[in-house]
Amino acid sequence: MHLHVGLYLDGQHGWRWTDALGAAVVGPLGLLDLLETQLGLLQAPVSRAQRIVQYRDCLQSRDDPGRCYHRSFHTDELGTAEHLLAWRDEWHLHGWDGDFQGPVPHRLRDLAEVERAAVERLAPSLGERLQEVERALRGHTPPIASLTLLDPIEDFPKRWREVLAHLPIRPASAPETPGQGWLARLQGALRQLRSDATLAPLAYEADGTLTVVQAETAALAGAWVAAQLDGGDDLLVTAGPGGRLDEILATAGRARLGVSEPSAFRPPLQVLPLALEMLWEPLDLAVLLRFLTHPVCPLPHHARQRLAEALAERPGLGGPRWRAALAAIEADEIRFGQAPAARRKIAEWIEHERHAPFPGADLRTVIARVDRLAGFFQGRLAEAAPASGALDAAALEQCRAVSLALTDLAAQGMTHIRPRQLQLLVSQATARGCDHPLRHAEVGACRRVTHPGAAIEPADQVLWWPLAMPSLPGRQPWSRAEWAALSTAGVDLPTTAVLLEREARAWLRPLLAARRRLVLVLPPVGEEVHPVWQTVRALVPALPVQPLEALLSEPAADRVGVAYQPLPTRRRYWRFEADLTRLQRETESYSSLEPLLFNPYQWLLHYPARIRPSRLLALPDDFRLYGNLAHGLIERWFRRPALCLDDSAWKAWFDPAFDQIIAEEGALLRMPGRGSDLQGFKARLRRALEHLLRQLRQAGVVHVDPEQPLAGIYPGGSLTGSADLVLERQDGQRAILDLKWQGDRKYRDKLKSGGQLQLILYAELARQRFGMTPGLAYFILGQGRLLANADDWFPAAEVVRAERPESAGQLWQRFLVTWEWRREQLRQGRVEVALEAIEPLDDAELNPPESGLCLQTLNPRYNDYVALAGWEA
Repeated sequence: MHLHVGLYLDGQHGWRWTDALGAAVVGPLGLLDLLETQLGLLQAPVSRAQRIVQYRDCLQSRDDPGRCYHRSFHTDELGTAEHLLAWRDEWHLHGWDGDFQGPVPHRLRDLAEVERAAVERLAPSLGERLQEVERALRGHTPPIASLTLLDPIEDFPKRWREVLAHLPIRPASAPETPGQGWLARLQGALRQLRSDATLAPLAYEADGTLTVVQAETAALAGAWVAAQLDGGDDLLVTAGPGGRLDEILATAGRARLGVSEPSAFRPPLQVLPLALEMLWEPLDLAVLLRFLTHPVCPLPHHARQRLAEALAERPGLGGPRWRAALAAIEADEIRFGQAPAARRKIAEWIEHERHAPFPGADLRTVIARVDRLAGFFQGRLAEAAPASGALDAAALEQCRAVSLALTDLAAQGMTHIRPRQLQLLVSQATARGCDHPLRHAEVGACRRVTHPGAAIEPADQVLWWPLAMPSLPGRQPWSRAEWAALSTAGVDLPTTAVLLEREARAWLRPLLAARRRLVLVLPPVGEEVHPVWQTVRALVPALPVQPLEALLSEPAADRVGVAYQPLPTRRRYWRFEADLTRLQRETESYSSLEPLLFNPYQWLLHYPARIRPSRLLALPDDFRLYGNLAHGLIERWFRRPALCLDDSAWKAWFDPAFDQIIAEEGALLRMPGRGSDLQGFKARLRRALEHLLRQLRQAGVVHVDPEQPLAGIYPGGSLTGSADLVLERQDGQRAILDLKWQGDRKYRDKLKSGGQLQLILYAELARQRFGMTPGLAYFILGQGRLLANADDWFPAAEVVRAERPESAGQLWQRFLVTWEWRREQLRQGRVEVALEAIEPLDDAELNPPESGLCLQTLNPRYNDYVALAGWEA
């Protein structure tokens, strides 16, 4: 076998495939796999999560107050183990044998003591595997005829150098393949620069062999790069998102590269973290909603869909909405003849015991949960298509790795695990992620590398996009004394300067590999550029950078012109050649009549056109949450004989009732960081309800009906509604109280202008039902204020005088006039777009009737169709 080995070649495809048996191009990990296979040293892989748990046991076995890691270990056991394990593995890779001779600094002495336990308990690291290979090579010769190193042997870690010493290394031939024209001069200067830092600057010559461009956006740069790939001998150097690159190539009619960077965010790999996050108290409802709406979930689809809708409407568990969803799920299974398994699974995955972050969750409970999820993925493998099966297999392996790590912790005597520790194990078990199973290279795909050092063969055209700042070696954590002790112990650690110099040599490879053309695509202005660009710019100070926007604006023979098509502009009225009154519904309510009267295009798009916004479920914002909770608590209070109870009974009822409704419908406020919000809301609501009760007593109210359904008729058909509170006095007189969480100024303005449409409609429906016109008022819960036009029903109300005092019956007549006016416009095919940004038409025919309601401008925040109203010119 003939091998070519390079430091940067693992996972790369920057060379041409050849039809040769017994030849391979590999990176260090690929070579190690070959050697272990040939020498019979293959072992079952051990996940990094397991090794961290094993090293934690080693640290614990040697722990005492004098250890350098003692304090951090007791703060974060697994995090400390992860950090120190990385140090230990690096030392082994560079030559450590596990001990130090003579006096050494404190940290090194402590880790050497821990190493005595690690020899027996810790799965081998990369350096230790190489040691085993080196020992085996002393007595065995693998079937490798020659091995060509593409990088200097001194760049390899010490354990690798020891292995390579047993192999038939052949020096790499370094034929210089100069480019054409001026590019050849640049390449010669770059080679000479390695030994002569005082090289004289080059004069740029525009012969097309070197092109440097820059775009304002990465998308434009990617599209331009795709257009430059002509199907010949191209090499693309890019560390950018591979999926986006493939989509750009497909759009440009080029062959896909089959690029798929490993990702820990593939859908099946997200399920385990979500399932484990739900173990903790208080429950993170955002996590629960993501679990229920995730495309991969152990709950049946019909069940999680209903539960997600209930959670988005009333964020909590156990409330009326949640119980209704559970009942509907059971009814679904009976209707479709399914086995009643959903209820059991909901109990297992959602309605289970939760654990306080400290001392943590019982390990047996966590292991059982992980194993249950592993069983779910095992079952999916039997039915999955090849693409999804690969992802499910990766998720199954993730679950098994976490389960083994947790089992090791239990064997070490650990009984509980905290959230941070569990998150670390999951992240280590998912560290690499998995590739996209549907990303396949197409015939004609060019070569592509993600590290410049993998550009080991020349190409006619080399494109480097984007030429952005790479990750640079960090500062070493060792003191001078520690460095000296490590060196004395045979640990040949490279310094930061050596690592940077090694990277700098690798960065030049793509520039030296171009034969015909080199294309450098700089990142957008404001982003850091690659150091190799600084080198090129220093050599060629006058090197021009072409803006891609200007380059693409130049005329070209192969460019097809596209006629400008402006977006529809905003118009105050839409015109239709049809009678639109047939679109009106037989039954209307306040929520549908308000847009019909005040913004007809909004009504048209929502009701007749049935255009709906995205159905992506989300938890409610604070405004809606507070309003729902306040309404719900008031309804619960008045479902009792509340007015017969004294203040002591009210105070005894409030706290447990508040806690219950928060748990069932407002658990968002129990999440970490929301404590002050919860207490502030509780105090405001308590004051508001106490004020409301005083108002009702002063008004002589003897009976309250919460959420009272109302129904009646109007000239257009049926009219329905639901009044928040219908109040009744001893004399039989009634009033309707509409509850609002906020909006003191808004509802004052409505009462002043006679625009309280909701109360007008409810008053008429109550008149039709009870035979009398009720009193009307708003109660603003956030401020604890009761607003009315008069004090004849509520003596202690804040009276807001109307600009033109009228009774509810007169306002109802105004509503009918305005409704008939809008109906006539619909009959003529006219639909008004009533937005502040669009000036009204100066047309008397279109003006609202003076005998109608005062028109209001609806808040655009609650208009889902603002973008459909048209655009500015």
